[in-house]
Amino acid sequence: MKGYLLIIGTLIVIISALITLNIFFQQSLQMEVAEQFNKHQLLLSTSTANSIKSYFYFLREEIVELARELSEKDVETETAFDKVITNELKHKRLIKTNVGILDARGAILFYRGDKEIIRQLALHAVKEAGNIKPLDAKIVERQPMITVIAPVYKNGKLARIVLFSSEIQNIANHLFMDLKAGTKWYAWMMDKDGNLLYHPTQPEMVGRNLYKADATCFKCHISFDLEKRIVEGKAANYGRYIAASGEDKIIAFSTADIGGSISWVIAVSSPYSEVTYATRQSMKLYSWLIISIFITTSVVSTLLIIFNKKRIQAEEVAKRKQELEKYAVELENKVIERTTELASEKEKLDTIVSAIGGGIILIDKKGKIQWGNQMIKNMAGMELIGKPCEEVCPDCAISESYAKDNIDTAILSNLFGQRDKYFQITTAPVKGEDGEIHGYIRLIQDVTEMKKMEEQIIHSEKLASIGRLAAGIAHEIGNPLTSIFSFVQILREMEQDAFKKESLETIYFHINRISEILKQLSGFSRMPAGELRKCHINEIIETSINLIQYDKKAKNISIVKELSPELPEVACDGNMLSQVFVNLTLNAIDAMPDVGTLTVRSLIKGEGIVIQFGDTGMGISKEDLKRIFDPFYTTKEKGTGLGLAVSYDIIKKMNGTLTVESEAGKGSVFTITIPAVS
Repeated sequence: MKGYLLIIGTLIVIISALITLNIFFQQSLQMEVAEQFNKHQLLLSTSTANSIKSYFYFLREEIVELARELSEKDVETETAFDKVITNELKHKRLIKTNVGILDARGAILFYRGDKEIIRQLALHAVKEAGNIKPLDAKIVERQPMITVIAPVYKNGKLARIVLFSSEIQNIANHLFMDLKAGTKWYAWMMDKDGNLLYHPTQPEMVGRNLYKADATCFKCHISFDLEKRIVEGKAANYGRYIAASGEDKIIAFSTADIGGSISWVIAVSSPYSEVTYATRQSMKLYSWLIISIFITTSVVSTLLIIFNKKRIQAEEVAKRKQELEKYAVELENKVIERTTELASEKEKLDTIVSAIGGGIILIDKKGKIQWGNQMIKNMAGMELIGKPCEEVCPDCAISESYAKDNIDTAILSNLFGQRDKYFQITTAPVKGEDGEIHGYIRLIQDVTEMKKMEEQIIHSEKLASIGRLAAGIAHEIGNPLTSIFSFVQILREMEQDAFKKESLETIYFHINRISEILKQLSGFSRMPAGELRKCHINEIIETSINLIQYDKKAKNISIVKELSPELPEVACDGNMLSQVFVNLTLNAIDAMPDVGTLTVRSLIKGEGIVIQFGDTGMGISKEDLKRIFDPFYTTKEKGTGLGLAVSYDIIKKMNGTLTVESEAGKGSVFTITIPAVS
């Protein structure tokens, strides 16, 4: 009896200590949670401040670029103004911005947005523009608007003024709409002079100054001491204050310097009770749980004391029975455990077989498929169980095969009727306990990409070999080419006849092109990516096709151009791309010796630009199609086999692709795909 009382007393002491520790831990945890949450608010305010700075940096860059455009072009009509605005702001996102162009005296020439707002800002813009350097801009804050001003100078004099103006409220609404901190949180913004710029719960206070606060300003603050220290730079990045309702709040803020003397403070605050609500609820639950455990333990202990004697009396009688039941339970548990283990192992095996990166089938000794996983069903597109292997793949072609340790491996094409894919088939025997083969298991993997990579590596090695041969060729051709070049220059200067002069200009251009190609050939193995600049693909196509208009072979060829006008500018080397277009055009003309049609297309497909050269010529045989991009491989009597190899390498260095589709007697289509990078 004394032992039980001692146990109960010990439990009371332990539980009392736990309750005390729980209260202390709750307070510490609440403070830590509030601290961490305030750091989260600091990240939100910092992120918003950075977004504001980025937006105004972008706005300055846009208005300076627009001013530079206006200084170079005469914009006298609405159409010209629309074109300039479209070119400069086509892909930009401005937050409900009023755009205006003024003359040097402040008269509105062109505008987009609210004309009355632009008229109100005109005189101030004229005053500010005189103090702004060319190709620079200034940000001016005048409640409730913020304006970016840039002067336009022509011949050293102020000619026009460009201004972008937005309401501060619109900027705040746009940039603050994604902030997420809690259910009763809010974010607000003020400038460095203490003027409230944005407040979601007190919009009527916007524009008021905290240094001139009256009784109406203390609805949600007891005082503005913390805000004043923030404006004066005397406060840390986050802290706490007491609201007018008596609620304790936590606050974090960041500063956004947007240009000149303009600086905005972005603050995020939340009630302390909301931040620590989950912690308090959890701790309250733990306290009730401990008390419940204490009450339950006391009741159970009392019942144990009462019924202890009866239990001792019945214990001897039930001992043998309990031992028998124990053995039965242990046996049953072992059976359940083993059954669970077997089910688990079966599930693991099914998961591995289903998720393996290839198809698996079981075949009996007669070659009939007995089982297959889901992957092989997806690859085949049909049910395979019960079918002979010969029926599944009647016209498969083996490209290579090898065997090791009774495991056969073969690379097949045309499997499941998929002519453009390659599959690796690995076959291993399945043996029984007697050592006899009862069937076979096969692993089928799609290795098409691997085969393509091997072909690309081989092709790259072939291209690299050009560099070792091209240097000598370039040297031998370069000397006589220099003499021809010199005489053509002399003839150009002497000739007066228009047609002859135009012909000499064409010869001069082609000799220049030959010289450039020789330079590229001499360094083919280390060919640079070229000088990148903004280019219009359609213009390069037009120029390239015009180069061959006097070629005799193109006399009976009809050239159809289907060029998309929506193509964006791309960063590329126009000369190198023109070389590719000329090579493909001349190849198409050579494929149509008598008469034919060359169709040139340009279009946007996904994130790339596609250029196609399609001819109605003799086409390319299946055997030649595999080697068409190999260096020095040609089907022409006087061809060098370098044109397509060089073109392939140029497009590859532009991170693009050059492919061909052709069939003997039905013409060819060469397709170029390059990334559409602005």
